[in-house]
Amino acid sequence: MSSDLSYLLNNNLVARVPGISQAVAVSADGLLLAWTDGLNRDAAERLAAVAAGMNSLLNGAARDLSAGGVQGNLTELAHGFLILVAVSTGASLLTLATRDADLAFVTEELGRFADQVGDQLTPAFAGTLTTAATGQR
Repeated sequence: MSSDLSYLLNNNLVARVPGISQAVAVSADGLLLAWTDGLNRDAAERLAAVAAGMNSLLNGAARDLSAGGVQGNLTELAHGFLILVAVSTGASLLTLATRDADLAFVTEELGRFADQVGDQLTPAFAGTLTTAATGQR
């Protein structure tokens, strides 16, 4: 996991944007890159798989409908909203927003955040993290 990217998730999203309670950053190939403090690694890994799957399925539907690529998805849950934001690299951010969140503001800030860190959400970046974590060269 990138401590810098996790720091940004925690401090530029969760702490700064009212209504966002959790987030994960996922590479285009589904690798977990970073997660917020309220999640343990196992939960974050499962959410990364959900984000990658949602992104892939929605892009498949968009292709079949000739509707262009997915920019985002909003799923209403009993106790909040699951928001997927696609990044130009094919990566994604998956966040949980509270029921009382200003969704227009939250999605605008998620878009800004994705633009800010999108170039880091790549398989190559994930490989760098894996190498750093295992001590390989």
